[in-house]
Parts: sequence; structure tokens; C-alpha cells
Amino acid sequence: MRSRVGWFVTFVSCAFAAESSLARAADNYDPAAYEAALAALESRRVDLHRQFTSAKSAAERAAIRRQARRTVLLAITDTIFPAWMGTPWGLGPNSLAIRPHQVGKVVGCSYFVTGVLMNAGLRLGSRTRFAQAPSMRMQQALTPDRRALHRFPGMPLDLLTRRLLALGDGVYIIGLNIHTGFLVIKNGTVRVVHSSYTPPNQVVDEALGESQVIALSGQRGYLVTPVFRDDRLIDFWLAGQPVPPPGPYPPR
Repeated sequence: MRSRVGWFVTFVSCAFAAESSLARAADNYDPAAYEAALAALESRRVDLHRQFTSAKSAAERAAIRRQARRTVLLAITDTIFPAWMGTPWGLGPNSLAIRPHQVGKVVGCSYFVTGVLMNAGLRLGSRTRFAQAPSMRMQQALTPDRRALHRFPGMPLDLLTRRLLALGDGVYIIGLNIHTGFLVIKNGTVRVVHSSYTPPNQVVDEALGESQVIALSGQRGYLVTPVFRDDRLIDFWLAGQPVPPPGPYPPR
């Protein structure tokens, strides 16, 4: 009986801590400042696209693409990810939040991925089709080049870390056994940014070795694709054109 009581106390304590964490995160989020940041990002995108269409050479266009990549990836890591921290995870009709801490909404893992990309100014042909597809199909629709999709079978954490670091600094989408999210690889570290179905059941930024979802997918392995590294996706972003979605899932 004592063990059951102890488990219940632990469960209530964790639930209370999670609710407190969510409240603090929501209190720290400034929606007006966030919208202003996204508007500034959109203005920068429009300016870069104007420069891109006026460029006279392939070298000039390549330089503008590099600027665009730096711009959008910095916005994702330094503005968009922090704003989403603590947004509650969930499933069902209310799991489609398009902004952080949206009242009455939670965010599922794939809707978090698509929400971040859309907040960053990437148009998606169908958010629903991207979000409802398995992560591999989502990644392939964003970056069809087969060389961009990296497969990592189950392996020890230290080996997985080395293999991921070898991909180079950047932002990546990762597909797991029943989950998806982002990896941020930078300065010799790998972090997982995702809407977590494991406690604390909210959007989190955690070290690879501390992530429960990484451990739970160990037997199935991982699928990883860089975001905005290829010209195709950054060109969609620059032009403000929608990225064609994956086919319906399950296939008809």
C-alpha cells in the first residue's frame, strides 16, 4: 500500500510541476513581440526575394541563398523555438496550434514541426497532409533529394552522437518510432527540440542523451534530414510559394 501511495504522490507532484512550468512559460511569452519578430522576418524575406530576382549571375543568387539560410535558421533557433517552449503537447482536434501558447490549443509533434516552419515563413501546400504523413514522407516532401535523408539504425548513444555530429551544424527534422521533431546540431552538441509525448508533455529543448523519445526509438532507429540546406526549399521560402505536400496518408 505504501508503494501505491508513494507512486500517487510522485504522480501528483509531477503533474503539479508540469502545470507550474506551463504557467511560467505562458507568462513569459509575449505574443505582440513574437508577431513583430515574424513580421520583420517576412519583410526580410520579401527584400531577399527582390534581390534574388534582380541578381545578374549564379554567384549572386548563391550568395543571396546563403543569406536567406542564415536568416531563416537564426529565426528558428533564436526566436521561434524559444517562444514555443512550454506549449502543451496533446492529440486530437485541439492539437493544431499555429502559434505558441495558443488559447484552447495544444500541439502534436508533427503539428509542432509544421507550425515552426510556417512561423518561419515557409508556405506549405497542406499543413494537414504534411502533419499527418509519417516523418519520412514529410522529410521527403520538403527535401526530395534522396541523399539528404540519413538513416541511423539502433546504436549506442555515443555512436549516434558522433554520427549526427558528422552531419555538420544545422537544423534537422528527425523521425522516430512514433514521433517527430527537430535536431539542432551546433558547436559539438546535439539537442532535440520537440513537442514531447513523454513528461513533461510539452515543447522542450533537451540534450540528445537526456531525451526519453530518443531512448524509446532506439530499436527502430532514426531518420534525419537537414532543413533549408538544399536550394529547392530555400527557393520556396524566398518566393513565398507553397511546398507541395506528400500524398494522402494512408495511401488510397
